Amino acid sequence: MILLFFMLDYYTKLYISKHIELNSGFYVIKGFFNIVDVRNKGVAFGAFANLPHLLRLVLFSGISLIVFVAVLYLILFGKNKNLIYILGLSLLAGGTLGNLYGRLFKGYVVDFLDFHVGQYHYPAFNLADSFITIGLFILIIYKMVSSKAKT
Repeated sequence: MILLFFMLDYYTKLYISKHIELNSGFYVIKGFFNIVDVRNKGVAFGAFANLPHLLRLVLFSGISLIVFVAVLYLILFGKNKNLIYILGLSLLAGGTLGNLYGRLFKGYVVDFLDFHVGQYHYPAFNLADSFITIGLFILIIYKMVSSKAKT
């Protein structure tokens, strides 16, 4: 599953990079959803993008690598083999690996999903970001439900 999520993220970013001009895009639903090509050198919402390149590389890649290894360890050697739990971990690992790859080999991640609601603009993001968020959501809900079931 990790490889599937990584490949979905990798190929969508590759497609966007090859077919959409940098810092441009097109409307999917005018005034609501666009596909764009934005290069994010930082983390969430472009935070810390102005740090020196080497510091960004070591810090962001290091954190991503630690998260990936820890999650992979839980999948392979953890006692909990519940499918929902493993799905959440796999989404988290696949998304983390997808963004780690971009940071290590390009120095940035490609963000392309761009939403607007009225005057509000949510910063562009990618599938890896979505996988991480969905994976964490699944893990939180799973832990809440499983802890209630035990009590």
